[in-house]
Amino acid sequence: MGRLWERTLAELQLVVPRQEFTAWISCLRTAGDADETLTVEAPSAFHRSWVQRHFLERIRTTVTSVAGHPVPVVLAVGAHAAIEMGGRASEDALAPTSPAPIRIRAPKPGEGNREPTFANFVVGACNHLAHAAARAVAAAPGRRYNPLCIYGGVGLGKTHLIHAIAGDLRTRFRSARVLAIGAELFVNEMVSAVRRQQMETFHHRFRRIDTLLVDDVQFIAGKERTQEEFLHTFNLLCAAGKQIVVSSDKPPRDISNLEAGLRSRFEGGLMTEVTPPDVATRRLILEHKAAEAGLTLPPDVAAYLAERIRATSVRELEGAITRIGAIASLTGRTVDRALAEEVVVPLRASQQLHGAADRIESVVAAALGLDVRALRSPRRDAPVVLARQLAMYLLRKVSGLSFALIGERYGRDHTTVLHAVRVVSARRDRDPEVGRLVSALEEKL
Repeated sequence: MGRLWERTLAELQLVVPRQEFTAWISCLRTAGDADETLTVEAPSAFHRSWVQRHFLERIRTTVTSVAGHPVPVVLAVGAHAAIEMGGRASEDALAPTSPAPIRIRAPKPGEGNREPTFANFVVGACNHLAHAAARAVAAAPGRRYNPLCIYGGVGLGKTHLIHAIAGDLRTRFRSARVLAIGAELFVNEMVSAVRRQQMETFHHRFRRIDTLLVDDVQFIAGKERTQEEFLHTFNLLCAAGKQIVVSSDKPPRDISNLEAGLRSRFEGGLMTEVTPPDVATRRLILEHKAAEAGLTLPPDVAAYLAERIRATSVRELEGAITRIGAIASLTGRTVDRALAEEVVVPLRASQQLHGAADRIESVVAAALGLDVRALRSPRRDAPVVLARQLAMYLLRKVSGLSFALIGERYGRDHTTVLHAVRVVSARRDRDPEVGRLVSALEEKL
């Protein structure tokens, strides 16, 4: 945990104003926990209280970004930090009756507790080019493949590669200023700087970085001011020979409302795609995740799962391993083909839903001129409501899936889906325009 805290401090120094960092954060020390919890010690109870109110959320976010997975953070009053402050801490901070630590529980990890590295990234035909490019960038930042753009669907390893590059660079080049940040956090930092009239500080922080890695860059699309700032930062860093790596859920040319200058810059570098894993890679991933979980996975079970679970993301495979391990542990059963078959049945139903829904939503959104993401958003404006009802109707009629399963897709219960099917059926009968639209959609599907 000591190494994690050192890297977190380096990241915080880039995003926290210098005076605030020196006064409140630089003196924090880690207690060197051996478990999966990061305990950070403040020199006094007052200092701890101030950090809790003003910096703890940013510390937690930065720790998660550096580690590549959620890590519980505990803020405590400790003797080590007080001594390093030159004895300025109050006596109560050193006493055995010092206040209990403030524990901030991290969200449940979605991708295990291991730090993402190149060593624990499973390479297959679906991602070998992206992996090779990422390793080349980590070996010689700013010299080859600048910028590097990694794109692909959710849960295919883009974030893993982003953090693997960052970790490798920090190991190879100890003095390098490396920042791996989600695009959403970049936006939040910029908005905060605008509100506090600290854009000069924002520019200074982001434009003196040696390597900038931005995950989910599609998040800035449509945000004019953010794109302008990012483009300026991009140009200055590239002109100085600094490395930039970005990831997105689709190639830059397909990101709606992405500024032309940014699209051009991204496409001027190396673009590599990560795709859903094939059978051979799925088997490697299953075996790797089982080994991480301490689970013995017989070869015939691994082969069966790899063939049957046509996963569109690594998380689906990880979920299968988690479920198998839980059933085996809780019931005392042996991990065999029969157990694997029990796990596959609900997973295949879910895959059937997502595969059909992705296609139907894409067709409906294109017909109505909407962003496909709007159909699963909370938006309630009339065009989006109609599109969502059409998608539910077609999922029911074309795929025959249950109302409950369709409802899960949209975060709604089965009665909402039933209502949507009835509304579309009624409108189809009495409104010729809606009738022609539904018929055209069914024909395309």
